[in-house]
Amino acid sequence: MRGSSISSWALLVAKALEAGGHDSEDVFRRAGLDPAKLKDADARYPIEGMRRLWRLAVQVTGDPYFGLKAAGFWHPTTMHALGYSWMASDSLRDALTRMTRYGRLVTTVAEMTLEEFDDHFAFKIHSLITRSQTPNEAIDAGLATLVSMCRMSYGDDFHPLRVVTQRPKFDDPAPYIEYFHAPVEFSASDNILYFSKDSLEAHLLTANPRLARVSDRVVTQYLAQFDKGSTAIRVRAKLIDLLSAGNVTQKDVADSLHMSLRTLQRKLSEERTSYKELLDETRRELANQYLRQASLSVSEVTYLLGFSEPSNFARAFKRWTGSTPSEFRAAA
Repeated sequence: MRGSSISSWALLVAKALEAGGHDSEDVFRRAGLDPAKLKDADARYPIEGMRRLWRLAVQVTGDPYFGLKAAGFWHPTTMHALGYSWMASDSLRDALTRMTRYGRLVTTVAEMTLEEFDDHFAFKIHSLITRSQTPNEAIDAGLATLVSMCRMSYGDDFHPLRVVTQRPKFDDPAPYIEYFHAPVEFSASDNILYFSKDSLEAHLLTANPRLARVSDRVVTQYLAQFDKGSTAIRVRAKLIDLLSAGNVTQKDVADSLHMSLRTLQRKLSEERTSYKELLDETRRELANQYLRQASLSVSEVTYLLGFSEPSNFARAFKRWTGSTPSEFRAAA
């Protein structure tokens, strides 16, 4: 399958190469990638080129742990506006949920899911390409970067409960285990990070609902622009733009996307979702962000979400969360 990664993700490779005294531009060219794209925040690289880049980087450096080293250069801009959405999230659960929703910004060949259990969470990165097409170093960097992101938000003492990875075991796995500070299972069928509930549900001091909302909007606009094949992403972007103007109907969104109502319904059905599901999801996410802004009254939040009456919003919010908007705000 053809796919792509955002160019700033490859910047991790470039920085790790340069830190080791290697000419990153030469390595990029040998991989068939234009290093000039690293300066374009919106540019993307084909997955085939990224595969060659990771393997060349290990070959040039002779470092089997290169993926871990690259993860150490993560910065919020590595993931475009999604990095800022992450840093502004209310909790790591909130941040990881954003990754599951907007992960296609980083790469189109991985599906991310967050599953809740009685006493822990499991964050899975499922590859949509064959195992032979996925460099071990890319897997290492993906898992290590997520943990690095969690540490940047939560604190350096953050660590997962357990790490499960498709990559084969190293001759010396000690540096890998030391990086994660957790037991590691190698040669698994998937890539999974297990987290405690306490660590993922704790409120983050870096939380900023307004910045998260603005960054989410930039992310959805970017995805709608580059990923024109996803109708759901385009609908979500339109909803974010249109909700504050009042109740937005499915016909309104179809018209704004220049398609018939029936075509919109069919395309969403093919993506295993519906207008109602997307409307509910978008309103719920925005409600969580708005209610954390003390400057906005519950009535103002009501109208920003396109509800005609506060009572309608209150009923919907209780259905989503089990609490009223006022109760949620008091507990936040």
